[in-house]
Amino acid sequence: MSRTWAPEGACRGTLVVLPGRGENPAVYQRFGRRLSVDGYAVVVPEPDTDAETWFQPGAARFLVGTDVGALRAWALALEMEVDGLILAGTPFARGQSPVDRDDEIGARTSCPVHRELLENDPEFGWGRLTEDVPEPPMQLPDVPILLLHGDADTLAPVAPVTSLAAKHPQSSLAVFKDGVHDILNDKFHRSVAARIVLFCEEIGKGAVLLPEIPAAPRPRRSAPVHISARTDYSVRALRDLVGSGSEPVKCEVIARRQRIPLNSLVNLMVELRRAGLVTSQRGCDGGYSLARPAERITIGEVVRAVEGGVTSVHNGSPGTEVWRELGLQVSAFLDGVPLVGDR
Repeated sequence: MSRTWAPEGACRGTLVVLPGRGENPAVYQRFGRRLSVDGYAVVVPEPDTDAETWFQPGAARFLVGTDVGALRAWALALEMEVDGLILAGTPFARGQSPVDRDDEIGARTSCPVHRELLENDPEFGWGRLTEDVPEPPMQLPDVPILLLHGDADTLAPVAPVTSLAAKHPQSSLAVFKDGVHDILNDKFHRSVAARIVLFCEEIGKGAVLLPEIPAAPRPRRSAPVHISARTDYSVRALRDLVGSGSEPVKCEVIARRQRIPLNSLVNLMVELRRAGLVTSQRGCDGGYSLARPAERITIGEVVRAVEGGVTSVHNGSPGTEVWRELGLQVSAFLDGVPLVGDR
């Protein structure tokens, strides 16, 4: 039977989910509820129903496929009109086959809640991951595509997905560190859902996903003072919150405005909260705000929150004391530089 999770208000779009081997609509209850809160209808349809009946009229249309469902969604997107395609855990190359149920559940998900759901689901099809995987279509559809994958996926290695993303000008790739096969229901399911919402919002507003701008050639030697991406992203995110006052701002909004990778931002905001620089009721779902006025937050605090220190010295340096003193001087200087305002 099909399942539908509809938003309470106006529908911003429909996400039709085509499950993978062994799955049934019930395993997407958490995913459906989460996306419906953001204004999207989520449908897991009966396989033999007319695809045109899956989507709500007058709203954006997205196909979502996981495992072999990703290959089916890919093929359907070549035959029907959709606004975007989301492929999760796409199986291009054969990985390691599970030897038993414990091995299978570990390969599928590392989320304890989802593991318990699968173990207690009498309709779940155990042992199906050993079935043959169909060949993917010869070409990709000419629509924006979001590719989601875990770098620890032993059932569907990530390398072919990375290669595919590099060849398609309208594709976006999000690879989750330590993520496994059922990435929509893995331990990072909140970050995955946030990335999907960001993708759908961009398309729903008429944005076109362009290929990444080639990075400028790097100098042969790095400058001695290096500002890490973690520090840069953190400062930009905090400054984005300055204009919002006490009103919380969600991670996907900050990521879109500041062009920061959402997965990186989610992790950094957790570290900034632990350091007492931001507050939040429900993490990225509830949004973040500054814990105190921006004038009272220093760049030094930000650096220590996300890096642990301001300098590091290669092993075995005979000049360690010199660099330690430099670190103290730089730290003192950065503690005098506020997030905004004059020093």
